[in-house]
Amino acid sequence: MDKIILIPLLISAGMLMRREPKDVFILVFLPTLTLFPTYFDTELVSGTPELYFWSAALIPILVVWMMRKFEGYRFHWMDLVILLYILTVFYGQWMNSDYKKAQKVLFNNMMAIFFPYALVRSIITNKDTLMEMIKVMTFLGAFVAIFNVIEFRMFTSYFDELLRRIWPSSVMWDTGMVMSRWGFKRAFGPFSHPISAGYFFSLIAPLAIWCYSQNLYRNKTIGKAVVLLNIVGIFVSLSRAPMLGFFMGLIIIFYGWSKNKAAIVAVLLIILTIVLLMLVPKFIEYASVTRATAETTEQRNVAYRKEMWEAYTEVVMERPYLGWGRFSIPSVKGMESIDSEYLGVALASGLIALSFYLVFLLGMLVRLYRFAMDGVHDHPWSRLSWCLIAGWVSAIFSQGTVYSGAQTVHYIYMLGGIGQVLILLSSKEWIDKKEEIIEPEYIGRGFNFSRIV
Repeated sequence: MDKIILIPLLISAGMLMRREPKDVFILVFLPTLTLFPTYFDTELVSGTPELYFWSAALIPILVVWMMRKFEGYRFHWMDLVILLYILTVFYGQWMNSDYKKAQKVLFNNMMAIFFPYALVRSIITNKDTLMEMIKVMTFLGAFVAIFNVIEFRMFTSYFDELLRRIWPSSVMWDTGMVMSRWGFKRAFGPFSHPISAGYFFSLIAPLAIWCYSQNLYRNKTIGKAVVLLNIVGIFVSLSRAPMLGFFMGLIIIFYGWSKNKAAIVAVLLIILTIVLLMLVPKFIEYASVTRATAETTEQRNVAYRKEMWEAYTEVVMERPYLGWGRFSIPSVKGMESIDSEYLGVALASGLIALSFYLVFLLGMLVRLYRFAMDGVHDHPWSRLSWCLIAGWVSAIFSQGTVYSGAQTVHYIYMLGGIGQVLILLSSKEWIDKKEEIIEPEYIGRGFNFSRIV
């Protein structure tokens, strides 16, 4: 029954017979990626990279895109940063294990990271495609959130349970995973872990807010439901970093959409100063414990992360350049969970790979911020850039205390691709019809005068 993983491939290939790759990407790949857990995989041919539901849906789109000579793609220096990150991870894995394992890591990273990013940049050629892609992402988030609310109370993940019953072999979390907090199950839906679920919704909820503000939903009731469900999805995961990251994102959206930014900054600085004066001493006292002396679960988690950073920083410096490899990181003091994406990248692939990853995250943040500040506060694309920044800041913050896994890997790079589209095409003309984005036509004998109508 693991051959059902080919169904998205057949659907995708069939739709490409009569639809454009951009339509198949939005209508087949995005739903397949979002709704099917990424830990269900199979090897169709022994020794080849694993095939997932999402990669099966992506392969026909990639084939057509390549046959069309990478239609719509334009190289940018950020693409090189992403490729260097992937290649550094590949080389580090090769040096720490063998070529076969490293080859699979390279293939999966290209499929999960670079190709979704590059395809998003290639297929968004007009604002209708951009809005349709974002709207589908928010609808998918709302759909998942409905079942996550059920899981939150009923302890059953239907995205996992139905597939597990027919899958012929064991999969990750094969014994089942129940994580609870405050008497409730931490819902994870199709995202393999509640942390990944909360992280996903903290990326998508700001986009739902933007869609609602631009009246992209059929009516206000549907719009409010989509926004509410995406926000609820964050909270039923009961993951604190994405929750806090989302609140930070709301402040960013409020600031970015406001006309009086200086007044908001002044008020926020006053509030932040008062809060820090009140909370920092208490936090220092709260965190100055070990796992042995911690009185609560929350305090024990804080102590664990502090000890984890102290212990594993030394491990990183033992192999700072290429890391230890994804499958051979030594366990220190029984701390097998690496609760930080940045620390995890440094351990597995070294500080060089971490540097490329940080250049991508921080570079995109700076570029989005500059674009947003250059625009008018109430322009749709300026407002969209502030919502992307909100999700981006949440991602950067969350990854300090949680890992980036499952579908969040694909989504962070796809949203990076959307940000690139906004920035790179800001000087070009967005038009309402199906034509591509066009630049002003030039006339004359090389004087580059623009034809003005």
